[in-house]
Amino acid sequence: MAVSGLSSLKTLERKSTSDRIAEDLRQMIIEGRLMPGEQLAEARIAELLDVSRAPVREALQQLVQQKLLVAARNRGVSVVTFTASDIWEIYDARCAIESHAAGRILDGGPGARARATDALRAVLERLRVALKQGDHRKISAVDLDFHTSLVASAGNSRLVDAYSILSAQTLTCINRLEIAIPSGEELIDEHGVLIDALAAGEREALLKAINDHLTVAASHLTSPQSQGRTDGEPGLPR
Repeated sequence: MAVSGLSSLKTLERKSTSDRIAEDLRQMIIEGRLMPGEQLAEARIAELLDVSRAPVREALQQLVQQKLLVAARNRGVSVVTFTASDIWEIYDARCAIESHAAGRILDGGPGARARATDALRAVLERLRVALKQGDHRKISAVDLDFHTSLVASAGNSRLVDAYSILSAQTLTCINRLEIAIPSGEELIDEHGVLIDALAAGEREALLKAINDHLTVAASHLTSPQSQGRTDGEPGLPR
């Protein structure tokens, strides 16, 4: 039997509801309003939102796939607890995506490089403003916007989609640990080196700048001060 227009509209509505629920829960996890290990009951969420359990179930499954929630047999789902190993995997994956995106931009020639550097410089100005304001979480969010802009400049929407998942995981880690960020001048300089290498079309210098920046960031997140760890971790693959 053919699906009527009204039935199709209901399907779209359910999908929209599950996406909205997923986005709200994602933000609560990123901001630390839902704590590591906290269990999320499907029925309770549906009751609070006055919706059926189906869109809630879909939303929870989305976040499990994005590794912000963990599903356990007979225990439902709970908020992920990121280990030091998880953090290094996140930053390793970020490095791989950013390096590939950077290569694609360089392959695009002077015009692609110019557009990308203009976009990155605009975000860098926003980062300067955030640093002056001193809001730790805003600084982290704009910092990630810088890297997202780099990836987006490669013109591959699937890279952007994959990177957005890693961005959410990154912000979750940073906001939970509340680590000390580098000084404003240091942070601006690190991003400036990346922009300069991109503008000059210096592939080796650009890839090194990406790797070095992300390795330092991952090291901060997994340091004994932030994680109570004493074992070292290797740098990201070059």
